Amino acid sequence: AFRVFTDAMGSWWPLEGFSEGEKPVDVRLEPRVGGRLYEVGEDGSESDWGEIRAWDPPTRVMFSWHPGHAADRSTEVEVTFAPERSGTRVDLEHRGWEVYGEEAAEMRGEYVEGWEFVLSQYVEKANAA
Repeated sequence: AFRVFTDAMGSWWPLEGFSEGEKPVDVRLEPRVGGRLYEVGEDGSESDWGEIRAWDPPTRVMFSWHPGHAADRSTEVEVTFAPERSGTRVDLEHRGWEVYGEEAAEMRGEYVEGWEFVLSQYVEKANAA
């Protein structure tokens, strides 16, 4: 589950509607603290989405999150992976909304809906792996 989330992010991330560029072709994550999380465009351009803050395979990855915004407007996403009898429990916590001030509640609401769809794509890929 951890490897599908981190190594194969571009294979399950829904680029249409969940990216910054006009013609995105991939999402990549550099597997180390300080590594980049970024989108790659059809023309080879790169757009940073965040930076890896914690890298603890196979149980946890945490990264700053700022697609479409400057790094000083980053929130934080932590994803944990815990074994269960039927597979792996995956929890995602998105925090740090205070950087958006009055817009925080609205942005958080939009992301709740967005993460539900994004994670449904991840679950499909993980179940097929």
